[in-house]
Amino acid sequence: MSSIPQLPDEIARLKALESYNILDTLSEREFDDLTELSSVICGTPIALVSLVDRNRQWFKSKKGLDVSETHRDHSFCAHAIENPSEIMEIEDAKKDVRFMNNPLVTGQPNIAFYAGVPLVNEDGFAIGSLCVIDSVTRKLTETQRSALKILAKQVMDKMELRRKISSLEHSEKLNAELLERSVLGEFRSHMLIQQAPIAIILFKGEDFNIEAVNPAMLKLLGQKEDILHQPLLSVIPELDGREAYALLLKVFQTGETIYGSEQQVNLIHDDVETAAYFNFTYCPLIENGKIAGVINMAIDVTEQVKARKKVEEVSHDLRASYIKLEQSEQKQSSAIEQAKLGTYTIDGLTGKMNASARLKEIFGYKSEEEMTYESVINQVSADYRAQVIQGGWNVIKEGLVFDMEYTITKHNDGMLRWVKSTCKHYKTEADPHGHFSGTFLDITEEKEDDIRKDDFIGMVSHELKTPLTSLKGFVQLLQLKAKKTEDPLNKNLLDKADRQITKMTRMINGFLNVSRLESGKIHIEKEHFDIKDLIEEIEDDTISNIEGHTIIFDPVETAWVNADKDKIGQVINNFISNALKYSPMGTEVRVSCISDQHGSVVSVRDEGMGIEESDIAHLFERYYRVEKHDTKSIAGFGIGLYLCAEIIKRHNGKIWVESEVKKGSIFHFSLPAVAAL
Repeated sequence: MSSIPQLPDEIARLKALESYNILDTLSEREFDDLTELSSVICGTPIALVSLVDRNRQWFKSKKGLDVSETHRDHSFCAHAIENPSEIMEIEDAKKDVRFMNNPLVTGQPNIAFYAGVPLVNEDGFAIGSLCVIDSVTRKLTETQRSALKILAKQVMDKMELRRKISSLEHSEKLNAELLERSVLGEFRSHMLIQQAPIAIILFKGEDFNIEAVNPAMLKLLGQKEDILHQPLLSVIPELDGREAYALLLKVFQTGETIYGSEQQVNLIHDDVETAAYFNFTYCPLIENGKIAGVINMAIDVTEQVKARKKVEEVSHDLRASYIKLEQSEQKQSSAIEQAKLGTYTIDGLTGKMNASARLKEIFGYKSEEEMTYESVINQVSADYRAQVIQGGWNVIKEGLVFDMEYTITKHNDGMLRWVKSTCKHYKTEADPHGHFSGTFLDITEEKEDDIRKDDFIGMVSHELKTPLTSLKGFVQLLQLKAKKTEDPLNKNLLDKADRQITKMTRMINGFLNVSRLESGKIHIEKEHFDIKDLIEEIEDDTISNIEGHTIIFDPVETAWVNADKDKIGQVINNFISNALKYSPMGTEVRVSCISDQHGSVVSVRDEGMGIEESDIAHLFERYYRVEKHDTKSIAGFGIGLYLCAEIIKRHNGKIWVESEVKKGSIFHFSLPAVAAL
């Protein structure tokens, strides 16, 4: 533990502290309310108003601590006041060379975290601090730091007000002594009034003749010294009938002393009106046992009132936010419980993982057993582990959201389970490490159902493909015969049958591709090629076969990609096919490709019916179809866009759609750029 810093103006600072006459006084609710509020806002069990004396720190107010003072050698606040303009925040005292051996750290109250705002008076002396303390490490948010500074200013304002009230009481006592000793002549000399730190005015007689007034009161009244020896209503006639004049009459008539707290007064200086707040005292002036006049004294408490109102406003907002947060957390907890989601957080600095009971159940742990990030990664199946680790790095380095389905091996029984996992990194400028938060959902039953369904579809599709191939061969033979015999009716019917067989073949191939995709048997054979060549090939194949629509291919510049050419062609053809299918006859379909140093974006624009916002989020899901009145007559099984999305995903690209109902849609996909060979 290093020595307590010696301040260069320590003698003057101690004298300033003594001027408040506050050391070793009883607790006061106004200060206790502020420490309570500091504790609530900062979420700490301990909050103190600590005043740093010559050899000790004494607590004017304390929350969560039994002792009323400690030796200055052990004081954190003695270090805090070394820099009066800054808040001192110690996140972990055990790692700070100044405090690691401090008995308040190694023993009760086991201080780990400390944050203190110096209490700086009007003359710039730091006489102590408002501090919050915890036995666990933590870091204040910007909102908490700002609120703590406001509260510290409020503490200092209350001390200043306390000192001024004490001065006022002293002045009143002095006034009484002077009157009793019949030294009114000295009082009338204005010496005491002129030097008083508060606003004072003395009235004599029933007309309230102004016998004495000091500069502070002249400023408050907006008057000059020429009001002396004149009746009050002759210089300020607008007071007639006002509450202030009624109070003067009451005091003069009854001899009762009246106090006013935080009274608002609108002051006008340089033609600008501003609101100010004052504590007033109206007391009778006694001469020879009779009421001879009234003494009016006022203390300017504008800054204190504004600070208190600001604290109340911040406190109200914070309490409202805490209530909303608590309600939101309750709703979220209920939703998570109903969805059977396992949740976790990971500290961005320490890497410590906090797992929910449901998450431990999914991974095969008992509720009392510890789960770590490393143990989770080791339970991921080898086929997916590299992808999961890479996804985690993408969350850390690029701020991406992790969302992936994969298999894990349970800790307790070694069973294989399918899970859907999400993760996001939450951080701020104040807390750059932040934390990671995510969910796990056991989707084993759904996956097994999908696998059985895909196996069945794959088997049926495969069994249908052989007879369909034979049927197509027979139809083609009959087409040749009809052509030779010049039988137009049969030729037309056979052409229609051939188109239907081709359509059914595409549909069966789609089901087979889905089955292969889910079983991991779909192969991506990447090669370097110019995407310009691929689009030109598709243009040649498309233009000659399109009837009823105008299809435009915008010029494409050379751009190299590393991809499966056939699969990418399948995606573009699917986009074009959908654009034609869902657009009225006579409308335009436009195909474009824009490339830069980052990659290429292929887009297909149509003038069709458009897609509702609620459907867009599900558009690339397997077997999803937009079920609207306008689409019922359009054939499809909802597998084309799903296959497109999976193909682009396996190329590390992106796929998305922009759409406006009744105006049309634009489907996009992107591929990363590569250097030309």
